[in-house]
Amino acid sequence: MRFPPVFIIIVVVALFFKVFMSRSMKKYDPNAEFLALEKKADSTPKKNIDDLPYINVSSAELPLDVPTENEETKERQYNIRSLEGKKILNFTGVSNTELKLAYGAPNIYFLQSCDMNYTRLVQNLSRLAEDYLNEGHENEAKVLLEFGVSIGSDVKKNYTLLADIYQKSGETEKISGLKEAARNINSLSKDGILKALESAAPSQEPAS
Repeated sequence: MRFPPVFIIIVVVALFFKVFMSRSMKKYDPNAEFLALEKKADSTPKKNIDDLPYINVSSAELPLDVPTENEETKERQYNIRSLEGKKILNFTGVSNTELKLAYGAPNIYFLQSCDMNYTRLVQNLSRLAEDYLNEGHENEAKVLLEFGVSIGSDVKKNYTLLADIYQKSGETEKISGLKEAARNINSLSKDGILKALESAAPSQEPAS
């Protein structure tokens, strides 16, 4: 039985395509690539981390003793104060694999703890600042929010609340500094923060 030439061509092309795709999949296996990288990370020796940019929380510099009857506000004051003397590092957007490759696998649990302290800090800073604003303590809120920006907070409210304070106090020129700080955030929230800041202080065209 003879097959039509067109049928033979189709079969040959199909076989060629199957072989090509099989080889292509073997060449690139993202899961295998990740496992190889993770294996390398797990074998990375411990490195010196004494000179990392640790963040210092000082109750002498932050307004954490403002009188309040609000129990949630008191809790946020306590949460920030409890971080004084703790090791705090900002690893926003950095994976555990990247941390192990950079600083050694034996340091991973310590570094994760430092990062969790950071997350706790920036979340409580913005919440406490909002509490202070609601209770009429604008200057104290401003100090907390500016500290949050200085340590690279990726909490959107940290920037929008501070932008509102700058607008009300006539310090609108400082909003450009907030935008610059937001551009340096290594976080998925960066675009949302920048968009919110643009809405808070839209660019004005120079008068003709």
